[in-house]
Amino acid sequence: MKAHVLMLVTAASFSPVIFAEASNVPTPSAGSLVLTYFEPAEITNIPDTGSRPEATQVDSHLKLPLGASGDIKNGLWVYSVNLREREFRLTNVSGDGKQRLYDISVPITYIRQYDNDSRWIFNISPGVKSSLEYFGTDDLAANAVAQYSSSSEGHGYNLGLVYTHRFGEGEFLPLVNYQYQSSKRLSMVLGFPYSRVSFAPTASQHYFAKLTPEGGNWHVYNNGDEDQTFDFQQKGVRFGFGAEFHVGGPVWLGAEAGVQFNQELTLDDEQGNSGTLELDDSQYLQLTAKLRFSK
Repeated sequence: MKAHVLMLVTAASFSPVIFAEASNVPTPSAGSLVLTYFEPAEITNIPDTGSRPEATQVDSHLKLPLGASGDIKNGLWVYSVNLREREFRLTNVSGDGKQRLYDISVPITYIRQYDNDSRWIFNISPGVKSSLEYFGTDDLAANAVAQYSSSSEGHGYNLGLVYTHRFGEGEFLPLVNYQYQSSKRLSMVLGFPYSRVSFAPTASQHYFAKLTPEGGNWHVYNNGDEDQTFDFQQKGVRFGFGAEFHVGGPVWLGAEAGVQFNQELTLDDEQGNSGTLELDDSQYLQLTAKLRFSK
């Protein structure tokens, strides 16, 4: 198979603009443990022979802070590590089976604030996206984003460029969103590829709704055979509601529920053969534990 360098960035990792007014809405977490379970989704483009084939997704994600250096005025470097496992359980598709996919990366972020209203953010996340039975150059990944943020009197915007597999096939896409903070309790991000509305009545409570693409691309070794490989691609969009609460020290606990829709799973092998499974919508439940060391 032709070698690829996979570049992926999650919209949730984008840092918000800095508003002059203090906000109860919490900052992105320095570390987290996230567990997500999806109800089985019927595969709709396979003939129903009496028992409709289904796919079930189970996610786990561990993010650990590695440290930081510098300061935001002269250039702040932030380091972390992400360990992700995504498991698909297939039933009644040429027999039952599981496919575990892994995404291991070491994000390096550079932030430079030029005044109270604007800053640049750059991120590079070298790593691996694979089923990991073996290791080769096709398993390597390099995730990236470049973003400019500005704000004034409660209004702000982010502009940037990403290369992403969140929509399946890797492609360059713009990052464009508008941000508004109506008070210290309510803020919103509206745009592409990520939107969110946040309500934080106190500094220890946060309620939100969000819409984000959810997909990926992994290099897979067929039945553990080093010489038989294919690309496993996923497309989908996730909409959910959630809440999180400060329970003490830097620890926050939360939950989110919603639906994942427009789902597709595509397999491309070395011979150019391709097959796509179209999935029905599936509801999900997500549990989170996060570390935040500052507001």
